[in-house]
Amino acid sequence: MAAERAPPILKRLCTLPAIILPLTLTLVLASPAAASPHWNGDTSGGTGVFGTLDCDAPAQVGVVFDDEHGHGDVWKFDKPSGSPRCEARNIRVGGSVYQFQNNSTYYLGWSSAVSTTTGAFVTFQWKSYPNGTQNYPVLMEVKNGEVRLFHVAPGGTWNLIWSAPVTAWLYNDFALGIHTSDTATGGWTELYFNGTRQTFSNGSTRYTGRTWDGDNEPKWGAYDSDDPANAEINYVDGLKTGTSYADVAP
Repeated sequence: MAAERAPPILKRLCTLPAIILPLTLTLVLASPAAASPHWNGDTSGGTGVFGTLDCDAPAQVGVVFDDEHGHGDVWKFDKPSGSPRCEARNIRVGGSVYQFQNNSTYYLGWSSAVSTTTGAFVTFQWKSYPNGTQNYPVLMEVKNGEVRLFHVAPGGTWNLIWSAPVTAWLYNDFALGIHTSDTATGGWTELYFNGTRQTFSNGSTRYTGRTWDGDNEPKWGAYDSDDPANAEINYVDGLKTGTSYADVAP
């Protein structure tokens, strides 16, 4: 495994409280009859771009200026030792918490650089509320030098459908497509990694499986319930949602 790099030079650190701020966003019409989220989670909107924060002290969500990689201001999800999680939950569109729907297609895009690739921690969840037969139908984790994507089937079986090597403090671009369905064959997942569409363990660029279980919402950050002693930081930039890959492409 490649040696882990030093963290980027931080010129400014601004820790933001876990509060919800009002935010007005412009909806882009997908058709005369419907609107897609087309959400931009830029740091300039404050933490009010998110639905809420699951990041209790001493964990913190903040903003850092990362000029080493040309990203400018990025979100910093800081999960210190002893804290199980530091995550942002869901998005706000037009000032309101967005309600994702069953039998719909969504694309979510972001860039991520993590402080360590040892141990195991979750960087993204397509989380079910309330917890049902699928606590998180789609889940991404960093473990032992790899980023891994799972489809979690009803009953809790984790199916590893894709993985790739990653290096600490180096950004990677992700675009995740999810077609929601509460049937075993109606839903699917797509993934673009650093701009390239990926092939899954089933030999296809789409992984078919149930992707809706109650009320699903995206979560980004750092989460490790199995070993909270691990300290992890996840820098996240370029957060966007839409209804096509073109809406969220880096």
